[in-house]
Amino acid sequence: MKTLITILTVLFCCIGLEAQETAAVTGKIISENNEGQVKIKAAAISNSQTFADMNFILITLKKGKSGTSSNKQSGKFSLKPNETRILSETYVNLAEKDGLKVYLFLKDEESDRTIAKDSLEINPQQFTAAVTYIPEKDLELAGLTIDETKTRMGQMFYEIFFKKYNQIPEKYDGTVIITELPSFGRNSRITVTVDDRIIYSFLSKPDEEAVEAEALTALNYLADFTANQNLRDREFKY
Repeated sequence: MKTLITILTVLFCCIGLEAQETAAVTGKIISENNEGQVKIKAAAISNSQTFADMNFILITLKKGKSGTSSNKQSGKFSLKPNETRILSETYVNLAEKDGLKVYLFLKDEESDRTIAKDSLEINPQQFTAAVTYIPEKDLELAGLTIDETKTRMGQMFYEIFFKKYNQIPEKYDGTVIITELPSFGRNSRITVTVDDRIIYSFLSKPDEEAVEAEALTALNYLADFTANQNLRDREFKY
């Protein structure tokens, strides 16, 4: 996670001048803090008379007592002349001493060149990462644990899962995504995906012990998946 923060910080330094020179499109992070819950919006603003096809990446990093968690959202969008468009929204529960860093990148779809960016920091002193030069082409957003839950129970599962996952010595190199979709009644379906492959899915229950048990089960499935991947990689090398 420190490496990710370092890369993102350096990337902002490296592309700063280029993004400032490209005034046709600008990126903006809009935040609202309501009693510890921070609402974050990512916006693209066109100052041009032409259409633009672009991609966006919104990365949220939070550091609290339980460790550092991350949320990544990305997608394609089209921007009309002189249009302001909200690209994404996310919520972060933030205690008084928690640290928060948010990064927004807007990229040209055809060239994949970063043409606009913005960032937001709250209590940045909570993050301690040395900065070294890393070219933009070397940026890899791997090793992320992404929270895409929507309810209180979903967030509880993610926090328990992430806290226990953070205690494991060897992490999975890919991206682990926790998603949540509405189901029957007041229940929802929570799914753990690793690099676009579903490794575990269950119906949530309004019970903290049940949620913790599901988190442990999901971690076991992740461990089995990682072991099988490593075995296949070794066999492939031979």
